[in-house]
Amino acid sequence: MSRLAEVIPLAEVERIATVQAKGRSMAQVKAQEGCAYILNSYFYDLSTGRPVGHVKARGEVLSQAAWNCYGLSWDTGADVRMEVIPDRGGENWLSGVELLAPGRGPGAELDYPAAYGGRRGRSAVLLAGERLVLYCSKDGTSQAKTPEELRDELAELGREYAAGESLRALGLDSGGSSQCMFPGGEIHSSRRAAGYLCVWVKKKEDGRVKGRYRVVPSVGVNIRSGPGSGFPKGGAYSRGTTVEVLELRDGWGRTKEGWVCMDYLEAAPDGQEGQRRTDSGVAIVPDLIPPGSANRPGGVNACTYITVHETGNTAQGADAAAHGAYLKSEAAARDKVSWHYTVDDRSIVQHLPDGESAYHAGDGARGPGNLCSIGIEICVDRGGNFEAAKANAAALVRLLVKEHGIPLERVVQHNRWNGKDCPYTIRHTAGAWEEFLALCGGNTNSAPWYAQAQDWVRTQGVSGVDRPGDPATRAEVWQMLYNMRHGA
Repeated sequence: MSRLAEVIPLAEVERIATVQAKGRSMAQVKAQEGCAYILNSYFYDLSTGRPVGHVKARGEVLSQAAWNCYGLSWDTGADVRMEVIPDRGGENWLSGVELLAPGRGPGAELDYPAAYGGRRGRSAVLLAGERLVLYCSKDGTSQAKTPEELRDELAELGREYAAGESLRALGLDSGGSSQCMFPGGEIHSSRRAAGYLCVWVKKKEDGRVKGRYRVVPSVGVNIRSGPGSGFPKGGAYSRGTTVEVLELRDGWGRTKEGWVCMDYLEAAPDGQEGQRRTDSGVAIVPDLIPPGSANRPGGVNACTYITVHETGNTAQGADAAAHGAYLKSEAAARDKVSWHYTVDDRSIVQHLPDGESAYHAGDGARGPGNLCSIGIEICVDRGGNFEAAKANAAALVRLLVKEHGIPLERVVQHNRWNGKDCPYTIRHTAGAWEEFLALCGGNTNSAPWYAQAQDWVRTQGVSGVDRPGDPATRAEVWQMLYNMRHGA
């Protein structure tokens, strides 16, 4: 074989380790370590065999450069992530060539030493949503690639599981060192690498079984009328949705809505059945900022207001999952930026517990916006459906209102706390805020109702809903109109 790419759900990863060869062949290392996957890993000095760059293995620093960079960092393995190393690294670090990183998405210019250039065999690790992809191609074959070609291939592979801008990929030592032993095949080289990346996976009993599964890709999974991609689509499940698989057939699972590909599902962990959901059926996916991060202040949030924001990030792929990755980055920690939820057109991701304060209102660490309100960011990414994102945000507001007893008049704009022109799109669209509040109040057909309500307001001489001013005043008027409409 001249090219292999193995996709491993992170939920199935037991542990990951960087292992020094110390004169052993790849086969010897794999046999002695007992791992399921092995891939050449760090760059090293050819004359001494010592690692170069940033390498930390099982708590021991093997090499540390004078510069910082994006690299892989993890404690056990299922928590593997890409972040700036070594400053905020875990028990293990691994540097390489940043192929896809925060601020370096598909198509972005790469920065690498001349020795890494040219067309050659390559090894790499790709993080795509809840999937780990191990990649290896053989030197001197038609699968040999330039770094840019490798980046583009990894981006294409990863788009099956996550949005392009949220993909993370690290190029490892390559050329004659590029070699691997996977369950699906092997690529050998005459050169012995100095170090390997070993991956152990959890033991499976009898493969997949009927039961509850969670949708993994950030783009969701299509529901089809039969067990195969050739059958017509009949809808989709969003990321984080827990579904009951009633029947298994040829890698497909039947749910009450139709058939889904099991490659995009993972077994729901214990307690998943109790996952929070909105009344529209969207699951809330926890992706919490790590405790101790500078942008997780940890103070008490009184939960007496809900503050609505827009991300302002129109980049392709800047969805809820991508913003979750950003909030766990060095940049977010440095700038002390955080909020509780990000909502896009398919999913809702939670970054902080409701009862913790955050840095989202722009009114200071002790300001009422930060200390008393739950912050919700609505995605405005290019290619996303903003109207669907607003609907999901309104459903989240309805849930939070019910859980915390927050009255509708205390659902406010970011502008209320520090005067910022946010949520920008909503504020600059006539009637959009009132329409959004109507959705928050439970009116799922708000656009025609808004027009009717405006006519009624004008005939009654109540102009507060038309004129700019205190959002709370408009909310009170809108609640009154909504109550009249529904006989409350």
